[in-house]
Amino acid sequence: MSIQLEYRVSERQEQKHVRPESIGMAVEVSATQMRAGKNVEVLNNQKSSAYSTFMSNYSCWSAFNALSSVSNVRNEYFQKIVDMGMEAVPLIYAELLKKPSDLVYALDAIFKYPIKYNGFMPLKKTCDLWISILQKTGKF
Repeated sequence: MSIQLEYRVSERQEQKHVRPESIGMAVEVSATQMRAGKNVEVLNNQKSSAYSTFMSNYSCWSAFNALSSVSNVRNEYFQKIVDMGMEAVPLIYAELLKKPSDLVYALDAIFKYPIKYNGFMPLKKTCDLWISILQKTGKF
């Protein structure tokens, strides 16, 4: 179970709940789970933290790109995804399975450009290539 709350703090230090589409500050909440007759389990927030970080940066990068006619892979949000390294790979893979995305270029940076592109390659073909490479690793 993961819980994500978003709040905006005003100048008067009031906290107001905001919708995910609003700009706010993500707050991570830890939780424990207890079942009758069983020991308390501490829930693993590492996966949900990586997911939250990734989705926050991916959403901001996508919104930024929506205003531009070209994808900006030099954007700070894109770089934060790249900086996540291997932690971002399964999340990128999941997004690429949904639809082709310029996010595929983060894989090039994370893996230090292992693919040699010979000229222009359509985005869908690039995504399909990376999906097949990741599937061959047996981790996805």
